[in-house]
Amino acid sequence: MKLKTIFTLLLVTVAISAQAQQITEENYLKIDKEIWDTYYTKMDSISAQFKLHPEKKDSLIKESEIVYNTASLKNIEAAIKYAAVPSGLQRLFMVRLDIPKDTIKAIWNRLPQEMQLSPYGKSILMHIENKQLEEGDPYKDFEATDVNGQPFKLSSLSGKNILLLYGGLGCMGERGRNELVDLYENTSRESFEIVVYNTVSSLEYLKKAKDEYNVKFIMVSDFLQDHTPFKIIYGAQTRPTVYLINKEGKLVMKSVGFYPEKVKEKLKDVFTLSNKQ
Repeated sequence: MKLKTIFTLLLVTVAISAQAQQITEENYLKIDKEIWDTYYTKMDSISAQFKLHPEKKDSLIKESEIVYNTASLKNIEAAIKYAAVPSGLQRLFMVRLDIPKDTIKAIWNRLPQEMQLSPYGKSILMHIENKQLEEGDPYKDFEATDVNGQPFKLSSLSGKNILLLYGGLGCMGERGRNELVDLYENTSRESFEIVVYNTVSSLEYLKKAKDEYNVKFIMVSDFLQDHTPFKIIYGAQTRPTVYLINKEGKLVMKSVGFYPEKVKEKLKDVFTLSNKQ
């Protein structure tokens, strides 16, 4: 069955079930808690089984994938069903990349006007109305502020290869940050830059992030957090989401998570140039 058909059926099923259960913030939070309590309980059990029976690794991995996929589907179903309440609409925005746009548009069209005009309602509409960048697309410029409080535009780095990260310096851990630093130190600023978009609410927090990780990368934010056009146009949700833009301005790699070997493979000529200097 095609994904579009599955979501159409899901939308109809949710609409019918919504008639039998009151759509309230309280009911959504209750269901959301049940979904994730069940998920973590099952995953803890699988983890315990793995410690006792490491020989069952393959089957336990498959079981954990089923548990995750089940929770994810229930999460999407709850977001669709409770989109008319604040937390449900916020969750719909969080899972927007996993739902066909025509399904999201149908949901948005049914929302009360006050929800359509809410911050998450407006951001979902921006997602619907704009194409999210994929590999092979030209990059989209965006405006932000750097740690010195100065305006920043991605186009200011035109002609260079750019590794652009949507957050994630904390999520990738010390090992990931060290690999990122190694990548930075073994390339030339004339041909390569690393830019990290930070999901912070103010310049003060942007400076704290720079100091905390003690990195030389370009750190920027527009302080709009979830509602930044950058996140919506670039199709980012998980941190880090990583984009490699070549010197011609084309998006040549997009990945959830930082994989240094993939970046190095794409940047062979940059490393060769750096080593000759």
